[in-house]
Amino acid sequence: MHRLIKFLIMLTVLALGLSACGQTTTQPAAPEPQTIRETVTVRETVTVRETVVVPAEKTVVRVSGWASSPAETAQLESLLYRFSVENPDILVKYEPITGDYKQVLLTSIASGTEPDIFYVDIFWWLELATNDALLPLDDLMAGSGVSRDDFIPSLIDAFTYEGKTYGIPKDFNTLGMFYNKDLFDKAGLAYPTDDWTWDDLREAAAALTDLSDPNRPIYGFCTPPDPGRFPVFVFQNGGMVMNSDYSDTMLDSEAAVKAAEFYTSFRTQNIGALPSDLGEGWQGTLFGKGQCAMVYEGGWLIPYLRDQFPNTKYGVVMPPAGPGGEGNLIFTVAWGISANTKNPDAAWKVVNFLTSEASQKTVLESGFALPSRQSLQNSDYLKNNPNSAAIFNGSFFGARPFFWGAVGSDVNDQMSKALERIFKENQPVPEAMKQAADSIRKALR
Repeated sequence: MHRLIKFLIMLTVLALGLSACGQTTTQPAAPEPQTIRETVTVRETVTVRETVVVPAEKTVVRVSGWASSPAETAQLESLLYRFSVENPDILVKYEPITGDYKQVLLTSIASGTEPDIFYVDIFWWLELATNDALLPLDDLMAGSGVSRDDFIPSLIDAFTYEGKTYGIPKDFNTLGMFYNKDLFDKAGLAYPTDDWTWDDLREAAAALTDLSDPNRPIYGFCTPPDPGRFPVFVFQNGGMVMNSDYSDTMLDSEAAVKAAEFYTSFRTQNIGALPSDLGEGWQGTLFGKGQCAMVYEGGWLIPYLRDQFPNTKYGVVMPPAGPGGEGNLIFTVAWGISANTKNPDAAWKVVNFLTSEASQKTVLESGFALPSRQSLQNSDYLKNNPNSAAIFNGSFFGARPFFWGAVGSDVNDQMSKALERIFKENQPVPEAMKQAADSIRKALR
């Protein structure tokens, strides 16, 4: 038995010696080692043997996107930190991309170095899905009890291809009609409502226009040659920008031509203006200055007015309906997962957390963007912020994604050029729209 005691003492000394040697090597950011104490009693002699247990290695998930603003980046980092606290086995690395986001992302995908999770813009997501760069999410969603019905239909449908879901919309914007309350009061007009029509819009624009001061003219409705505004009128007239499979444009259809005639008529009748007519590049600034009584803009105008024109009194309603009914545009970005990720389950945990009702409520209450969860439609925040609610509710009434297929950039470019020719060169509307359509068809070949 004395030999056993000596043997145990030798083991203890050896362990202590190895422990002292091991202190010269450290692993950066490694968690504190766990210690198991085992007590051995031999004839009143107690020896403590310590065994170091190396914890399991964390699963690393890389997340990327663009940095819209320091405040929004800080919020995302806060959410990711909260995720890490709740999921200590997953290490999330946030890697924002500066510069040309799409090009940098495509280059990383081509080289096989793309992040596990990344922003997917509505304007070009389909080319990633059709080239097998995105992971279908339906099985992961079902496994965690997440349903497509949890999200606003027009948003989740926007990232669906051949019956599969390729992205979870992180937030969105639609267009609302902003109106200047002081100018309406001065003209003795009742404020707009969600039930307005094109006729109401035209009549109000005429009544609100005041050109008595040439140094500060006031126009009823601004109509920029903007592909992010004009399509709403096409939809409201029962038309489409592209056909259902994006194989052809419909900009030269009767519905689109009539919509363009209505849109450009405000300036023709001198009750509307382009931002450039008044020396500005964006109509949001003119609205803040009180020179455009009504404009179509998204939720991004709300914080801009708060910071730059805090004295401007305004309201927001959904865009007036046209002969074809309601119409709106959806601007959105989704969280997508790389088809090549080595950790799909961990990546989905991150996406699911960021698009959960709790996280989206945080985003909503920050005022940065609107949530994609249907359940938040009745949130206290939207009840207390009717301007944001009007933009949120716009997603349920004739809203279509800001997406025109593989030649989307050409479509936007040709819409802008057609409107410019109508506005500044007096080109007949049917001729301008036909010229735009022909150019788009050439790009489709």
